[in-house]
Amino acid sequence: MIAGSQNGAASSGVSAFPDMTALLDVIFILLVFLLLTANTVPEALEVSLPADSEGQAQSLMVDQQVSVTLFKENDKWGLADTEYSGWHGFESALLQKIQALKSADKQPEIIISGDKNASLEKTLKLFAWLQKHDLSAAHIVMNTSN
Repeated sequence: MIAGSQNGAASSGVSAFPDMTALLDVIFILLVFLLLTANTVPEALEVSLPADSEGQAQSLMVDQQVSVTLFKENDKWGLADTEYSGWHGFESALLQKIQALKSADKQPEIIISGDKNASLEKTLKLFAWLQKHDLSAAHIVMNTSN
């Protein structure tokens, strides 16, 4: 151990301990180099899935989906592939579809898609109707292209 007096070291401007900055820089660079060039063996866990379970899960989800389309025209609504020209016809068809799913013990999954120029009033009217019938889960599909 190097011993030095406090008065002598302070007056001459020389530290009693050697400067380790350059050594630490070299060690750090070597460490980074070794970490970047090290070959790591990826570990993977093989998982075998049943072949028919994926198809069954997908078909169940399609049976539970109710697709609602909002058009930019005020009195035009869409349910699945059918267009309705008024709220009352659309509402009764939507209610029948949801009641049929609920009677089959399925929770309907509502998917809302529509024109970006559809009015906010139309969207809020649909959301209010869904809330009135205790349908809280809804997916909204948005398209920002023209």
